[in-house]
Amino acid sequence: MARTRAEIEPPPRPAILKDVARRAGVDASTVSRVLRDDDRRPAKAETRERILQIAREMGYTPNGVARSLRTRRTEAIGVVVPDVGNPAIAQIFGGIQRATSAAGRHVIVIDGGTPARPELGWDRLAFEGRVDGLLVLVASVRDPTVLRVARSGLPVVLVNRRSEGIAGSVVMDDARGAQVAVDHLAGLGHRRIAHITGPTNVDTARRRLAGFRAAMQAHALPVRDGWIVAADHTEAGGAEAARTLLAAAERPSAVYVASFLAGVGATHVFREGGLRVPDDISIVISDELSLAAHIAPPLTTVRMPLARMGEVAAAMLLRAVAGEPVEDMVLPDAPELVLRASTAPPFGEG
Repeated sequence: MARTRAEIEPPPRPAILKDVARRAGVDASTVSRVLRDDDRRPAKAETRERILQIAREMGYTPNGVARSLRTRRTEAIGVVVPDVGNPAIAQIFGGIQRATSAAGRHVIVIDGGTPARPELGWDRLAFEGRVDGLLVLVASVRDPTVLRVARSGLPVVLVNRRSEGIAGSVVMDDARGAQVAVDHLAGLGHRRIAHITGPTNVDTARRRLAGFRAAMQAHALPVRDGWIVAADHTEAGGAEAARTLLAAAERPSAVYVASFLAGVGATHVFREGGLRVPDDISIVISDELSLAAHIAPPLTTVRMPLARMGEVAAAMLLRAVAGEPVEDMVLPDAPELVLRASTAPPFGEG
């Protein structure tokens, strides 16, 4: 079968800076200054407009590698995440992407887990100069790796985390989110309320636990240590925590779970253990994700501003890359209850 002309001939070579300069009748250095928006030696208005028009017509794309060598910037932002499969992380990343795209920055997503070889850890991006700044979603309360990176001088902003010795973070009102969950369960008449927390070395989990304790106290409800169980933010972690609650001498009638995937795992184990949700046990989880509506039963959640947190943190980091100071910020957005079928008044509880 004969090939077409398009299949035989190679595609046209992309336009380079010299092509634009030749067609505009100016030096390549002038084109470079105009396209960089460099006002130290501004071109005449008509020359600038001619260059920009020709660049558009020729489909000229600046050479990012050459630009990074010249400016000593990579034009890339690193995002260090604890679990790329976590749907809550995807919401946060959506906000990050909005801010970085508007600024013309690339994003490199890095798995912040323990690497198979120490030299392949995420911190090498900082020390090898591969990114202009880092958004870190993996910091523990005392985190030597994050502290070492922050002290290197690379701009760092923590997202959904705070860590000792590190300035620059954006978090949500996690204590208020826990209060929303407890208020709802107490309002239904529950008095035996458990809490599946996050990891004990993460301040987000600590703030949600503090909010849980404060809300329980406000409702004059007892907090039993055996009904506070730590779990990592995975289905397996939530499942193990649920098994612990099932094995308790007295079971709670309701539970607030501090993370979405842990809530899914806990719900599955409760049902496997013969409990009906919500007849035998009510469940509220954080955070609100579309998947919650498709679990059996659909899960009542606390909506937190995940995407906005990512967007605000990315904007802060971009300002830090430009030389501005960072701050520790708690988003003012109020958490909201999203009511579904996993909560109901308790049976036989006064």
